[in-house]
Parts: sequence; C-alpha cells; structure tokens
Amino acid sequence: MESVSARSTPVGSDGGTPDACSTVDALGEQEERTPTPPSKHPTPTQVDPRQVTVRKTQVDLGVKICGGNLSGIYVESLEEESPAGCADGLQPGDLILELCSVSMRRKTAEEAYMEMLKPAETVTFRVQKRPDDWRRIRNTPGDGFYVRALYDRMGESEQELNFKKDDILYVDDTLPNGNFGYWLAWQLDENGQKLCRGQVPSKYMLEHYPRRCSGTEGKDDEGKTVSAAARRSFFRRKHKHKRSGSRDGKDGPAPDSISTDSIPYTEECVSLAYQQVQKVETTSRRPVLILGPLVEPIKDMLVREAPGKYCRCLLEVMKASQQAIERGVKDCLFIDYKRRSGHFDVTTVASIKEIIEKDCHCLIDIAPNAIERLHSVSIYPIIIFIRYKNAKQIKEQKDPVYLRDKVSQKHSKEQFEAAQKMEQEYSKYFTGMVQGGSLSSICTQVMAIVEQEQTKALWLPDASV
Repeated sequence: MESVSARSTPVGSDGGTPDACSTVDALGEQEERTPTPPSKHPTPTQVDPRQVTVRKTQVDLGVKICGGNLSGIYVESLEEESPAGCADGLQPGDLILELCSVSMRRKTAEEAYMEMLKPAETVTFRVQKRPDDWRRIRNTPGDGFYVRALYDRMGESEQELNFKKDDILYVDDTLPNGNFGYWLAWQLDENGQKLCRGQVPSKYMLEHYPRRCSGTEGKDDEGKTVSAAARRSFFRRKHKHKRSGSRDGKDGPAPDSISTDSIPYTEECVSLAYQQVQKVETTSRRPVLILGPLVEPIKDMLVREAPGKYCRCLLEVMKASQQAIERGVKDCLFIDYKRRSGHFDVTTVASIKEIIEKDCHCLIDIAPNAIERLHSVSIYPIIIFIRYKNAKQIKEQKDPVYLRDKVSQKHSKEQFEAAQKMEQEYSKYFTGMVQGGSLSSICTQVMAIVEQEQTKALWLPDASV
C-alpha cells in the first residue's frame, strides 16, 4: 500500500514514489460537523476534523479499530508498515467520522471493518483527535443493540450461546477480541433481563456462509463430510496473516479470504438471520386484535366474561366523501374504515385511546393491513390469530348464547380460505396463535395469552435502521 500525496513533486526528484502519507487537510470551521457520540464526561476543547487519504494496493489497511455504534469508531493502533501511520496520518485516539464519505456514526465495529475491506484505489478518512474519549472506551465493548433471532441455534461448545427462534438477544461486541465472524451477545428473559452471554454467528457469516455456521455436519464441494471442527477452523486466521480493522489480530479470517463484492450492510438490507428491534415501554393495557374465523362471538364472550377488563372499540359513523376519509387516514386520525350504504364506519385513534385511558383492553376491529398505522401512532396491540384445522371445524362450531345461528358450508369455506391467506401474509404480526375448538376454550386461551403478553417487555422492529 502507498499513500496519495497532495503535494506536487519537487523539480529534480524521480517523481516515481509518493510521500509516505498524504497531506492532512484541516477541514474548515464552516463545514458541518458530524455529531459526536454522547459521553457522560465533559469533553475538552475539540480539535478540528482533518482528512487523511491513503492509496490502497491490497485489502489490509493496517488500521486497528475499537468502539462501536454506541461510542463511535476509534483508531486503536496502526501496524508498523501502515501507510496511514506517518506523522501527519492517523493516530491512536482518532475518532473516525467518515470513511470514503460514508458516515461512521452509529456503525458497529463489524460494519466499520467491512467498510475498510471494500475494494477501492484510495481510502479517505475524516477524523478528529479525541484521546480522552478513546482511553475511556477502548477496553469496553463499544457496540450495543437488540436483535430478534429468526432461527434456532444449538451451540457446539460452552462458549456458544443456545437460543430459539424469536428469542431476544443483546449484542454488545461485534468484533470480540478482534475476531471476525461471530458476535458476543446476551440472551434475555421475557422482561429484558440478561440471562447468559456467549458467542453467536454474525449476520455477515450467516448470510454468506450459512452452511459453515450451521450446527450440523455438512459436505464440502466434493461431497465429503465436513466436521464441526473443520467448519470452525474456517473462521480462524492463519498465524502468518495480519488483519486490520480490529483491536486484536488474533483468530479471525484473513481479509483476502472474505468476499467483499456484495457487502450486506446497507439501510435497505433485511437480514434473514436477525431482526434489529427496540424495547418499547408500556404501562397501560394494550389493545387486542383477534383475527381469523368467527371472531365476533369471541369478542362478545370476552366483554361479558370480563366487563371491566375488555371493551369493544365502537366504530364512528361518518357521512363524508371517500377523499375526506382517506385524508383522515393519511393524517393519522383514522386507523381503518368500512364503506356502508351512505356512510363509513370508522375506527379512530381517539376512540382507541379513550378506552386505553380507562385501563381496559380495547377490542379493535381493523383489517390486518392497518396494523402498521397503529404502530405509527404508538399503539401496539396484542394480535391473536385463531387457526382452524379445516372448514368443517368452523361449520360445526356452535354455542347456545354466542353463536346461535348455524354456520353454512359456503360461509365456513370462505372464512377458512380467507384465514389461510391472512396467516400467509400477516403471520409476522401475530403475537400468539390459538387452535380452534369450542368457543369457551378459545376464549380461555385468548385471555391467557393477553395476560402473559401484557406482562412481557414489548419488542418492535427498530425504525432507525
């Protein structure tokens, strides 16, 4: 690797070799400064950001980093032959604000490392000297975010974390001891309290090498069985290699062994391994949305069996134009509506909140495609789906009080087919699922799920990523 010099070559020189490091340009006061990570300690007078440009001739930049999305990305150290390590180049304690015009704000250590591995002829750092903050964070994990596991995992060693699909994990280190390929994460209980900590495969490895991350034996390209030990060795660095982008160059895959043709960390990327989530505090009783066949008798039974606990959300009758109703939806005043003869039956935000304020579970009646509208106004319902085995089970449903009329064969078939389609399209929103049976059995199961979910921590997809 060699750096790009901003200075012209003096007359009489050979002109073939650039300076060891680029000219470091102090960025003007008028430039917009990148917000710095919050700190509990007062920050001394800050030095203006500066720019360092390095010519990249191989993957390894010779720059080791620390920190993460909570504390910011810092230069930890530089290897002896790093072109960025000259007198006017990068220095330990520099906060990396940008890398090739990509902001490092809220980037995890792993994401920053992957940015440095991207193919490029030159790499431009925008940095700011912050030695005090660096000393404070350098020996502590700099990352911190919650994810929902979208798969089951059985660890192969005591260091690896076991978890099930939908478990919530708190990741606090995406480059543990400089190792690339796995994270250190805490498994949390239903209330968000930490249980145990261990290694989990990183998002990158699960997306690009899923077979190597699996907990079962596989086969190589020639059809030979690959043992678990052989798969784990894939993630280990050969000792002769050195690696940039981490606090420690031990036990990680060599940079030239990792494909960087398609880096997965983009705002549009949705990982198939983990879903980033955030914890939402709620003290009032959450609304309840029941989906599936024959939900009206279930709602009637809930209101009658527990009148102080469950209350129907009354629809407001509005005589207005379609355009006016849709404008109300767009303005977050209405959640959903049904067109009737000469009017609209509208579910309003105000009517839902009025019942919530009475400390009741509001039984709402909306289509599943309106669920995200509830989230947009900070209303997070408990969503329960009733699943029947077949149309015949629906047809045979009866109750002397809540379902006096017999369900026709045509109607039961239509409801069953609609429920199948609903489950296929909206199951990601379901909080719980109840198997079809007698109405009283379904009602009991619904009440049990509501009681359980009301006491749990609420985890929702993180809208900031």
